Amino acid sequence: MSRIADNITTKSFNKITSASSEYSHGKEEETLDFERIIALKKLDTNLYMSEELWRPFAARGVYGGQIIAQALNAAYFTVGEEFNIHSLHCYFILACVSEVPVIYKVKIVRDGRSFATRSVVAKQFGKHIFTVNLSFAKEEKGTKLEHQVTMHDVPAPENLISENVRVRELLNTEEMSIKLREFYESKLKDRSPMDYRYTSSFSSKEVAKGYGTPRDIQDLWFKLHNKTPENSFKIHACAIAYASDNSLLKTSLQNNGIISKSVGMLASIDHTIWFHSPARADEWLLHSMRSPRANDGRGLTFGQVFSRDGRLVASTAQEGLIRLSDSGKALQEKYMLAEHRRIIQSKAKI
Repeated sequence: MSRIADNITTKSFNKITSASSEYSHGKEEETLDFERIIALKKLDTNLYMSEELWRPFAARGVYGGQIIAQALNAAYFTVGEEFNIHSLHCYFILACVSEVPVIYKVKIVRDGRSFATRSVVAKQFGKHIFTVNLSFAKEEKGTKLEHQVTMHDVPAPENLISENVRVRELLNTEEMSIKLREFYESKLKDRSPMDYRYTSSFSSKEVAKGYGTPRDIQDLWFKLHNKTPENSFKIHACAIAYASDNSLLKTSLQNNGIISKSVGMLASIDHTIWFHSPARADEWLLHSMRSPRANDGRGLTFGQVFSRDGRLVASTAQEGLIRLSDSGKALQEKYMLAEHRRIIQSKAKI
């Protein structure tokens, strides 16, 4: 595997680097093709190479959702058409650079009558950067046990603004510092195949100071910008996997009222998705997220993905690294002290 990877020419690297740059800052119509984003080149039996990588502005490495989606795509190449993904469990090991392609090696663990198991290792520079175990299943026939939780009421996506519009609105406020304004102006250059719409957001004043009112739930509508001609489970499952990494870890921040300005480092560690039933990712899906715990520099979040009609189509889980910036630590200590004083005062009144 490493010999094949080492034989990829500098010309190939340049091509991918150019594509990545075009993806981040090029024409919007060229950057919203989801099939291009997860496209892979076959190098050998069960061995694939990424054709495009994207590192979001100010991120340490390539967007994790793209790596998950590409690894899922690679695994799909090795199973029969009657099999569809029902679960995946992955670990992010090292940050992925966008200038060098990722090599995906698929291991066929087992092919059964009802289930097929795969393991995928992603490498750069001969080192493991990501691993994922995946299980595929055939559709069950006959009478089946079925139940699900109910989707709670949220505003319709048509009544909400997109993330880009929200950023532009923030830039039109006077509270932004020069540094924060430059950050959001650069963020607007990023392109995404997804239309993301939060049901609620921090105010411009909260964003400016880096701290807001804590919230225990985060709801995010998402869908592909472009309709996909594909009606396959595969494309839409890859798209859900791609979008699932967008806001899970940020939910742990929101629980503490922390906003990006106060974050020094944010990185996914492990990520899990259970796919319950087929859903089209070019139609609105709701990712409802809650974080039950954050401690020792890590945050844990669980999510549920619902279709527009309330079907639970997927469940998610993620743990990630959270380190506050110096200003974020100062803010956290300030508000923890204020909360401590409030508790003491309330007890004194009893």
